[in-house]
Amino acid sequence: MTRTFDIRAASPADMAGAGSMQHACWMHAYRGLLDDAFLAQLSPEGIAGYHARHFTSSGEHAQPRMPFLVADWPGRANPIAGFVRGGPTRAASAAGDPVPQHVIRNFPFELFAIHVAHDLHRSGVGRALFGAFAKEAKKLGETSLVLWVLTNNAPAIAFYRALGGQPVAESVLTLGGKAYPQTAYAWSDLAPLTCVRNTSPRRRQR
Repeated sequence: MTRTFDIRAASPADMAGAGSMQHACWMHAYRGLLDDAFLAQLSPEGIAGYHARHFTSSGEHAQPRMPFLVADWPGRANPIAGFVRGGPTRAASAAGDPVPQHVIRNFPFELFAIHVAHDLHRSGVGRALFGAFAKEAKKLGETSLVLWVLTNNAPAIAFYRALGGQPVAESVLTLGGKAYPQTAYAWSDLAPLTCVRNTSPRRRQR
């Protein structure tokens, strides 16, 4: 049986699936990169609750200019195959780590997070989410994009470089009381990103 996925706006009903998918991603991708004690205190329910705070009681996104998209893949045990969200570039991390001023000045729109189910890496989901997010940014009048990635996260960095991202700054990210080096990757032109296909090639489910 073959399946394809669709990219659409996230809704509160998606948050349980998004939390479960992101938790599994972190357990798979961040072992050895982040402290075990920090990873151990994470839960699918806690992550889902964090994302649910981005919606109002009526199901609308709580803040303007903050795209939140999911990759919906029917037929999977968890149909939320990935998500991406972002908005105006933040001046500091959640723990208060400051962002270099030149990053805020030169790249005023930020991709906060992108996650894809680890068994769907190289399936086209990540590229489609990235392209769809770039299109949303352009609709908002944005012309550039920045994101932060752990400096030691080689697979993620390879993905961003393949999409044309260039390193523009270094900083730290504090998680669980421990500081980790991170690197900002940026795109000065969103046009190439918006050409990325928003649906996957046909592929056979395993």
